[in-house]
Amino acid sequence: MSLFRIGALVLYHSKCATITAVTPEKIEIRIEGGAVKSVRPKDIEFLHPGPVTVLPPAILPAPNAEELLALMENETLPFEEFAQIAYNSDSVEAFYSACKLLQDGVFFTGTIAHGVRAKSRDEIDAALNALNEKAAKQLRHAELLERIRSCALLPGDLTNMREIEQVALGETESSRLLKELNIEATPNKAHALLLKLGVWDAFVNPWPSRVGVDTAGPTLELASLPQEERVDLTHLVALAIDDEGSNDPDDAISYSDGLLYVHVADPAALVTPESPADNEAMNRGENLYLPEKVTHMLPAAATELFGLGLHKESPALTFAIRISDSGEATLEKMCLSTVRVERLTYSQAGDRINETPIKELQILLDRFKAKRRGAGALFIDLPEVKIKVSNREVLITPIGITPERELVANAMLAAGSAVAKYATENEIVLPFATQAPPDLAKYPIDTQSGIAAMFALRKSCPPSTINTVPSPHAGLGLECYVRVTSPLRRYGDLLAHQQLRRVIKGEEPLTMEYLDSRIATAEREALTRRRLERQTNEFWTLVYLSQHPDFQADAVMVLRQDDRLTYLIPELAFEFKNRFGGKIELGEQVRVQLAFADPAEGIANFRIL
Repeated sequence: MSLFRIGALVLYHSKCATITAVTPEKIEIRIEGGAVKSVRPKDIEFLHPGPVTVLPPAILPAPNAEELLALMENETLPFEEFAQIAYNSDSVEAFYSACKLLQDGVFFTGTIAHGVRAKSRDEIDAALNALNEKAAKQLRHAELLERIRSCALLPGDLTNMREIEQVALGETESSRLLKELNIEATPNKAHALLLKLGVWDAFVNPWPSRVGVDTAGPTLELASLPQEERVDLTHLVALAIDDEGSNDPDDAISYSDGLLYVHVADPAALVTPESPADNEAMNRGENLYLPEKVTHMLPAAATELFGLGLHKESPALTFAIRISDSGEATLEKMCLSTVRVERLTYSQAGDRINETPIKELQILLDRFKAKRRGAGALFIDLPEVKIKVSNREVLITPIGITPERELVANAMLAAGSAVAKYATENEIVLPFATQAPPDLAKYPIDTQSGIAAMFALRKSCPPSTINTVPSPHAGLGLECYVRVTSPLRRYGDLLAHQQLRRVIKGEEPLTMEYLDSRIATAEREALTRRRLERQTNEFWTLVYLSQHPDFQADAVMVLRQDDRLTYLIPELAFEFKNRFGGKIELGEQVRVQLAFADPAEGIANFRIL
């Protein structure tokens, strides 16, 4: 304890400290930085008797290392002698500087307690090389930071941008570069920096990665179509009506003897319960439709085999539906079939609206629609658009409600209604779609008609759910409903087909527990994909706006919440917030001018003209 006296310089965990009090059991020290601590003698290392006035002591200019090495030759010197020779002084500063010189570990090795010796020439050269490399690396890093700040990246810098890309893609939540640049490590901030640097351009969509959805399609192989007994319905005129460019036609309609025939693609012929393709489809939930790409839940071979109208004849699951004078849809028969399908766009179908079989189907389906209206169906008419990214251009096309679109939609609903009633009456378990009535108190409809009323009505509607217990679907105005017309696109439809095929063949049906477990997984994944589709559509709309800085359009004020106003631009189906309302009434149309659009931040501001 004799060395440990008040004012002495000591080391504590490699930091310098001075002794402020000594007792028989403990020593009190003040550590550089000001912290006071009570320690045992073995916890500290004596360096200099002091007195110490400043912590840490000043570091003296480094001695000539080569001269000092020559003086020491191969001897091991006590630390005190080493410090005196090195700095020609026995001051606190000399001893502290000698300690730092020893800790550097370039020229000397040893300890304060056991002495100091010179390193070998090979050891010194290795240490100097390491120091030089470290300094060069630090210099290169500093130069990289400066190039980032000045937006002057070199081609070789792109690999260093990967950590920033990982933040932008949601793959990691931290980045050393962003921290050193004093930029918050959020996906939006990282995205904005990558755009500013030119590492990314406007056509990099980060949302699939952020959401964690794989946009690569399944690569599983499918077997050949099995030989099954099918009803030949190739004599019927069957029309598959869809959007231009659609590549997965999975439903077609016919008319014969007063019946509506809905023919549906039959992938369940090969995608059997718990097969690899079935499990893959369940874990995807449904097709993913992004403006730049479509990712299917089933292998591409499924569409090639079962897409209606892609070959001269197609295998199908056909529903024959009678629609009564009162509009009730009843399933008269269902069968595995072979059909001959003609593919039409909605525009082409519109040209044939007054021709057979479309005109006959129109009469039947108008009755069905009227019954739904009488049952309280919600006919929400809000602007819709189709967004497509092609050849580095964002194309936004409004989609209007036309007679031919309504015809197809009502035909599919009639099939779902008829099958659901049939299943309920025969106690067949299916994935029924249900929806509770709208909560009109949540978003009061202050106007009687128009976009604002439709907007409030849509926000009042709870989401639909899928379960194995049939319940009403208030939005559709149906007592029960099951989706059965898109088995190439939605797993719930495919699951329904697997069950219906068993009914047709007289096989043991799938249990409620089995369907419940499959539905839970599929709906969770489907919800993720639908959310991604919304986020991606908004992203590409913002990209479109950023490329049209002079954009002007009409907008409708659709929601007022205190001073927070929501406007809807019909031609883009795009909502934006604005606190300026003045005397604008709910439902009133105004002209707006784009102020700015920032796809990275996910925002657009408009001025009301």
